[in-house]
Amino acid sequence: MLSFTFYTQNGQRLHCIRMAESLYEWLIQSDFAQVGRSQPTTLQLEGEALELPLIFLSSTTRSMFIALFNEMILLETSAMLNDLDHNFSQTTIAPRSYRLKKLIELLTCLKDPEFTYFQRE
Repeated sequence: MLSFTFYTQNGQRLHCIRMAESLYEWLIQSDFAQVGRSQPTTLQLEGEALELPLIFLSSTTRSMFIALFNEMILLETSAMLNDLDHNFSQTTIAPRSYRLKKLIELLTCLKDPEFTYFQRE
């Protein structure tokens, strides 16, 4: 399992999204990898200063991620609906359902203005 982690400015709150390696690789091969650049950033986590490679979620970067995930969710939903029309098989639907759930979880965190940083590792 790999993960993406969202952090608040002060490091008091974080949200970790774990996902299968195949989904992680699928995301990294998309335009997702082109949005934002990780910078070494020091956060206080549980009383300890840690330097992590984080993407600062400026309004521009946040908007780009949100637009990208909105588009990916629409494309996956469309493909899933097409699969349902033509082939209602759990083996076909399950991977799309998993992708959609994880994309929506990522989108939800990106829309939360409390999260200031994002770790893509």
